[in-house]
Amino acid sequence: MSNKNEFKAFSASQDANVVSQGEYEESRDLNTGIPPNIISIGLLNKVLRQSSIISSVVADFISTQCSDDVLDDGDIVKLTTQLNRALEQKITTEIPSASLAQEGIVQLTNMLGNSSRLAATQKLIQELADSFNDNLSNRVPSIRKVNGKELSEDIYLGAVDVGVYTPEQIDQKINIEVDRRIDTELDKKISTEVDKKINTKGNKNTAGKAVNGWWKCGDTGVIYQWGRTDVLQSGHVARIQLPISFSNMDYSVNINPIQSKIGSMGAVIGYVNVIDNSSFDLLNSWVNARWNSPFFWIAIGY
Repeated sequence: MSNKNEFKAFSASQDANVVSQGEYEESRDLNTGIPPNIISIGLLNKVLRQSSIISSVVADFISTQCSDDVLDDGDIVKLTTQLNRALEQKITTEIPSASLAQEGIVQLTNMLGNSSRLAATQKLIQELADSFNDNLSNRVPSIRKVNGKELSEDIYLGAVDVGVYTPEQIDQKINIEVDRRIDTELDKKISTEVDKKINTKGNKNTAGKAVNGWWKCGDTGVIYQWGRTDVLQSGHVARIQLPISFSNMDYSVNINPIQSKIGSMGAVIGYVNVIDNSSFDLLNSWVNARWNSPFFWIAIGY
């Protein structure tokens, strides 16, 4: 008695009232769905045929592999269980776990080779083991000798037998090499220390010779820096950037107006405020008069 399959293909005959595959793929309803009140019977039949044929094929596969009835009763859990069992049955009956006759999950072999898809049988492994043992036992015949010593018993080979240094000779060579390396390292150490001592004396002074320049003492590290500002309007502040940075903010700055005007009307005066180790602010103040003037400055620090 054949199993029952209630999932049937719809509109499956050749003269079925369905649109062609080309019309179906070009239909704008393919992505948006069939709009209400405007139904193309041929298009609707095409949709039902595609889904029903696939359903019928899957149901027939379940029925064939499981020998079960496949019913349209809305039991999704049951259908899922039947499909899983059908797939397991298909794999079990048609794909062997291991076989010498055909490829399966694992294919065995009795032959040596370089394949990465075959597994060795117990017979092949035993043959390899026997061959290895026979080869090992016959590799060095007992009648052979090493440096005149028979292989029928344990033999001792000294340094002279194999042409190497004796322990005493090795110790002597090691001591000579160690002494040589110690002398070399000591020479390097002495040379380095002497260079350090020499280089700490008489280091060259360096300088940047420009309108805004600097000079650094090679022995003490004391730095002199100087420069000239643009014309600074009275009552204005200018941020002066040093040519090079001091190592700290403990430096002094002296300023002098280049076009000082002294008289009954007053005089140009400037004030300095250290900002950081590389800049300071300069204020053009005045007494009784508002005169614009450039300034010359000199900074001393280390």
